[in-house]
Formats: sequence, structure tokens, C-alpha cells
Amino acid sequence: MKRILVYSYRRNASYNALTLSLLREGRRRGWRFVWLSPSDAKDEPERVARIFEIVKPVGIVSTDILAIESILPPGFPVVLVDCPRRTCAAPVVRHDNNSFGLAAADALLGEETEFAVFGLADRKYCWSNIREKAFAARIRKAGCVCRHAHFDMWLDNPYLALEDIQKKLVELKRPVSIFAVSDWVADVVLMAAESLGWRCPQDFRLVGVDDDELICMRSPVALSSIRPDWELGGRLAFEALDVQMRGGKPKKEYLYGAVGVVRRASTRTPYVRPVDSRVENALAFIAAEYASPITVADVVKAMGCSRRLAELRFHQETGETIARALEDKRHARLLVELKHQNVDISALPEICGFRSAAALRECFRRRTGMSITAWRRANGMGVVVSPRRR
Repeated sequence: MKRILVYSYRRNASYNALTLSLLREGRRRGWRFVWLSPSDAKDEPERVARIFEIVKPVGIVSTDILAIESILPPGFPVVLVDCPRRTCAAPVVRHDNNSFGLAAADALLGEETEFAVFGLADRKYCWSNIREKAFAARIRKAGCVCRHAHFDMWLDNPYLALEDIQKKLVELKRPVSIFAVSDWVADVVLMAAESLGWRCPQDFRLVGVDDDELICMRSPVALSSIRPDWELGGRLAFEALDVQMRGGKPKKEYLYGAVGVVRRASTRTPYVRPVDSRVENALAFIAAEYASPITVADVVKAMGCSRRLAELRFHQETGETIARALEDKRHARLLVELKHQNVDISALPEICGFRSAAALRECFRRRTGMSITAWRRANGMGVVVSPRRR
């Protein structure tokens, strides 16, 4: 059995999604993965060398191997994933940061607002600079003005930047559409705006990057976010490692980009606040909870009135029924998920909020006129894993 060492500090939801994709590819080949977190100790090379003796890995996947590069045998298969700098000649699998900036611009364009991008002041975060430039270029191409806000971000505790972000926000004219270069940045922007009394999405719309639900769901206003193609990233990492293990020469760089935007309450349109606050409550509730198995009755309960009055007011304000609004959200999320190359359909009812696989398929066929398999083939995405019978 081939053992692969995963040498990384990271355990956040986003990095885990990419790593899980890599693990799935490896398991199909009978690989066994061993996770090792780097240490700050001075004897790190000796510690890892001992692990090598015990585990006997045939390859390593890491975010940075600078501390142990000297102990690796010549030609040892290594893949760097989202490494902040090239520490050796190993291939690197990283974000296509341009794609995230462009996806964010496309998600926010269409409203008559000003635009702003919040990025990191420290230029060592080159990924932030690339996303910012791509976003601003697309906004300017659309004939709009994009303002830039830079601040120091402590990634171990980003809330230390809260006061700096408040100062940047008060310089903006509302309503404004904001792109934050990561979900961490977006969460602090959202908190700063809340402390200023700004309403989202009436005063500002906001989108981040990573679709980390542990971050996106922290506020009463759920955060919209650009979803990276973690499945592709994991498969590329597998490919780069597998090529080396078979004696081949991998590419120097492998890129994976944005698969789409997962829309939540922070980008809801239009900006006009519903006349009836009960409808506003319903829209916020749907945006935050659509992926859970809520029903029309749950939305009505959130509105705090009779079902007949709730349906009447909701249709007057939005032009559609509550059931249709719920389905709109779930179908939009489904389309984003289906863009993954190796998506497992059996997991999608729970992810998107459908009560069953049959309900998911029925909704998709009614809206597109096609089966999921036919739609994916028509869009060049191949076949998928079939839903489990329930």
C-alpha cells in the first residue's frame, strides 16, 4: 500500500474540501494518507525524518515544505498546494485568482451602485492583489467606478482590523456593492458595516471567496461567496503526484478557479426595502435557511401572520409565491454544485435543501426540460454518480 504524507497546518473547511477530493482520487488507487501538522520546534527536520522512517511515505502533499526540504531524498515526489511561495522545484497547485475576481464582478454587476473592493495592504498576499485587479478591471470595463480599500489583516485574528475597515466604509457612498477578497475579509467587513448601522443588502451588497459555511453563516445576514472548484484542485494535486510516482515530469503549475457564486442574503436584490417588514423577514429567512429542509409553513411562521396573508403580501412585494422563492434558491445552488466535474448527486438533496432525490430530479427537469445527466453532457461535464435509492 502506498502511503502519502499530508504535511500541513491547515484544517479549515475550504482546504479540507480540496484535500478530501485528493483523498478520494488516491483511495481509488489504494493509497493510504497520513496527516502530519508542522511543528515550531527547532528539531522539525529530525522529527519529520523519524516519521519518514516509521511511515515510509512514497510522496508528500504540503502547503509549505521549507522547514523539511533538506531531508527529502533527491527526486522525492512532492506537490505543493496553495503554497505562498515556491520553496523548491516541486509542482504547485493553486487558485486561479483572476477567476475569483471576475466571478465576483459578474455576481455584483447589474445594479446601479458604486463598487468597492476590500483587499490586503501587505503585498506579500499576492493572491489578494490579483483578485482585486481582476475585479476592478471587469467593473471598469462595464463603465462603472471601482474604489479600492486596503488594510492590514491579521489572519490569526482578522477582527483586529475592524476599526480600520469602519474608516474605509464611511468613505463610500451608499448603496455600494463590495467584493471582499476572502470570506474572512468579508466577515469583518460585514461586522464593521453592522456596527455602523448599515443594512445589508439595502445599503450594501457583499460577496466573499471560499464558500466556507462556518464563516458565511455567522451573521443574521448570510454571506454570498464565490465557490472554488475544490474537486478540480484535488484531482490536479493527485495528477501532479501520480505523474512523479510513475517517473514522469509534472507541469510546474496547476490552476483551479471559480465554479460559481453561492448566493445568500448579502447579495439579494433589489435594494428597495419591502414595504411590509414581514416580507423582508421572509426573504432573509429563505436566503439563510433554504439549504435546510424548511417548508412554506416555516417561512410563514417567520413572517408572524396567517398563511393567507403571508402568501398575499409576499406575492404583492416579490411577484412570486413563497414556494417559488424557496425553489429558486435551491435550484440556483443546485446549478452551482452540478458544475463540479465529479459531483456526487446522492449528496445534493441535503446540500441544496430538497426533501429527496426524486424532488431534486423533478424540479430540475421541470425547470430545464432535461435530466441532470443530459444537462451535464450538453455542458461538457460528463456523467455523475447516481443518487442512492431512498
